[in-house]
Order: sequence, then C-alpha cells, then structure tokens
Amino acid sequence: MSGRKQFDESEVLDKAMRVFWEQGYKATSLSDLESAMGLNKSSIYNAFHSKEVLYGRCLEHFQSQYACNAMDTLDHPDFRIAMGSFLEMLQAGMESSDTPEGCIATMAAMEVGASEGFLADLVAKGSNDMLERIETRMKQAIEDGQLKADTDCAALAALVMAVSRGVVALNKGTGNNTAGKRSYQQLTAILDQYTHS
Repeated sequence: MSGRKQFDESEVLDKAMRVFWEQGYKATSLSDLESAMGLNKSSIYNAFHSKEVLYGRCLEHFQSQYACNAMDTLDHPDFRIAMGSFLEMLQAGMESSDTPEGCIATMAAMEVGASEGFLADLVAKGSNDMLERIETRMKQAIEDGQLKADTDCAALAALVMAVSRGVVALNKGTGNNTAGKRSYQQLTAILDQYTHS
C-alpha cells in the first residue's frame, strides 16, 4: 500500500487551484498549499514533484473544469446566441461567489506569461487555443451567412479576448464590476454590427 495516493487528485487540485487563484503563483507558499490541500510537503512533492508542476496541473484543472464550459457555448448554431452565451458565462464567472475573484488564466498570463519554461508555454497554449476557437467560430458564422463576409475574424477574436482578459484588471482596479459589465455590453454591441439581421 505504501507509495499509493491516499487522496482524490481532482479534489486536491481544486483546493490548490483556489489558493493560486486567490493569491497568485509567486505569493503562494508551500505552507499555504499544505493547509489548503490537507497534505504534507512530502505528499505534495511525491504527487506533483514541484510547486511549478502543481501550478501547471491547476491551470489544466481550471481549463477542464471551468473554461471548457464557456468554450462549449460557442458550439450553438446561432452565432449571436453563441457569442452572447459565451460572454454571459465569462461575466457570470467574474461575479460568482463559488470561485475566487478574477480569472486564474488571466492572472497566470500576467504573472508567468512573459517568462520561459513549460508554465509560460502552457499559458500561451491556453490563450492561443481560446483565440483560435473564437476565430474558428467566427469563420463558421461567415460560412453560415450570419457574419459579414469581410469580417476580420482574427482581429475580432483578439478584441473579444482583450476585453474578457481586461475586464479582470478593470474589476480589480475599480473594486466593483460596473465598468466590466459595461465593457461586455459594448463588446456585444460591436459584435452585433458585424452580424446579419
């Protein structure tokens, strides 16, 4: 029996993810993680090898448990409904009492995105995957006659990403979500200008 995990990995990843989400990667200590995860230092190292690897696993956990749900809304065949649902889910995530304030993926991009190594690669992959998914959905909307044919999908997808990531900083900086909500409303109005009635 020795050497076998005696814990639910998804559960401890969720606990660790919330600590990183609240405090950031650099500010989170091993003691913080031990307390939150209910594991001692040797168990954490045996299971995850390092704080860096654990953080990477937490980012992947966030992607599979939270971000994928938002991305799946883009599959709706009506482009307006797809984008509206996507933006609503992002906004709801900012206001949820079930998760820490902000967005761990955005915080990771700010904190480790400019560095080197597998964490930076992981953050870049997450951002690029989201950009590509939004751009692909916009191209599909052009094919379906729901989006104007001359739409620059790459630029419009980048705008969606910039607003969604920027809202995190805006909400934190102002101490409320009023300006963030207005940003999403304006983004929706801009997207409507590109759609066919």
